[in-house]
Amino acid sequence: MWMAGGKVSRGAVVLRFARVLLVLGRRSSSLAWSAATGRLRGHRAGPVLESWLAGTVVELGAAFVKAAQLLSTRADLLPPGVCRALARLYDQVRPEPAPSFAALRGSAGSPATLVGSGSIACVYRVRVADGRDVAVKVRRPDVERSLPLDLAVLERVAGVLARLPVLRGAPVVEIARQLSAGIRAQLDLTREAELLDGFRRSMADVPGVTVPAVHRDLSTEDMVVMDFVGGLVRFRPDELSAAGRRRAVVTALRAVYRMLFIDGVVHCDLHPGNLYFREDGSIVVLDAGFTVRLSDSAREKFAAFFYCMGRGDGPACADIVASTATTVPGADPDGFRAELVALVEESAGRRAEEFDLISFATTLFDIQRRHGFYADPQFVFPILSLLVLEGAVRAFHPEVDFQREAKPLLVTALFERAMARGGASR
Repeated sequence: MWMAGGKVSRGAVVLRFARVLLVLGRRSSSLAWSAATGRLRGHRAGPVLESWLAGTVVELGAAFVKAAQLLSTRADLLPPGVCRALARLYDQVRPEPAPSFAALRGSAGSPATLVGSGSIACVYRVRVADGRDVAVKVRRPDVERSLPLDLAVLERVAGVLARLPVLRGAPVVEIARQLSAGIRAQLDLTREAELLDGFRRSMADVPGVTVPAVHRDLSTEDMVVMDFVGGLVRFRPDELSAAGRRRAVVTALRAVYRMLFIDGVVHCDLHPGNLYFREDGSIVVLDAGFTVRLSDSAREKFAAFFYCMGRGDGPACADIVASTATTVPGADPDGFRAELVALVEESAGRRAEEFDLISFATTLFDIQRRHGFYADPQFVFPILSLLVLEGAVRAFHPEVDFQREAKPLLVTALFERAMARGGASR
């Protein structure tokens, strides 16, 4: 099953494919049985289908759950019932019994209470010996074996897709590898504790953002211990005031922009299970597992692209993308430049209700593909982060201007980079 160095063998991947097909076949049979017995008629059909879909994803494994969590935020792409079903996977994946976690038993001064159950870890509320309530995130015992196997399947599939004529020359494999690396890194909860601690320090300057303090002395590679944040509610847009919705969305955008443009860190997992809006317009960020660090070059290029896009400067955007790109034989620089300039000029200054990020990203990548230009795969992660957040933005404050809210931090980031270059050249 396993090759030297912890890599997954080809036989293990083939066996995993077979098991995925087996799960899908068995689950499809159960759905067909429900239809035959009348359970999919009338008002019962929706709940039964939602339960079936969520259960199928959970049974497929952690990597499939992560993908479903990201898709659940896209109510503009998927039917509401599908989004509701996948939203169950934020923190309602089948939990591990608390006693199965030896690390949790060792830290608890009283019985643990489950507060969230995800694909990679479960979170418990624990009252420790000194009377404090803490949240303890503990890695699932089996995920260290199962997740790398599913990610190996993802990478093999990417290798097959890269050979298709429509994707030939595109960095499909590189993107899959970077995505897999980002998900695989979630297994190391020591790393997450460091990232969460860094988020808390960075967000101290952003009004209205709460990140729980991490207890590094109690945390290990399979357990993160942090302050327990109570009173969290997953509000619907109609349950918050208009002012509260506006403040929460703007605060979330400013937090994400600070991560992207100042800190060079991309939080790819800001779905409603990790990002909470409060009635007063403040927000709470609870998780830092699916986080990717950008290279200095990628951070600078993405910030410059976003800044020039906000100004409607299509030629500058084209120059930036071209400077990061690799080209294939027969590339068409003039056609690439003309189409990208038109896309940026068409998109500049639009509000969230008018600007569809997924359409923009799809068109951007299509322009690159058709003209033989393929940008740094690291550009995918900032776009993924904003795509996940865009679902909440559209629902809670569609009038917000994505680009205008970014400008202050973009100016700061580009100024700091220019000063750093000036200092280095002396």
